[in-house]
Amino acid sequence: MAVSAIARQSEDKIIRQAYQRRKDEIFFHNAELAKNLQIAEQATRRAEQSDRRAEKAEAENELLRKRLAELEAK
Repeated sequence: MAVSAIARQSEDKIIRQAYQRRKDEIFFHNAELAKNLQIAEQATRRAEQSDRRAEKAEAENELLRKRLAELEAK
């Protein structure tokens, strides 16, 4: 009887360790996903900022082209 109790406790310990390892794997996997999501969001924000700067520069260039055309016409 004592031997079977010890065997059962050993099995329980192994099962608990496997369960904890799986919980840890899930935790670190989720942490990695969150990190990657944050990186993607930052990249998106930077791309949007870059697009806005490019649009602003293009508008400024167009204004300068018009002014140049006016000066050349005079």
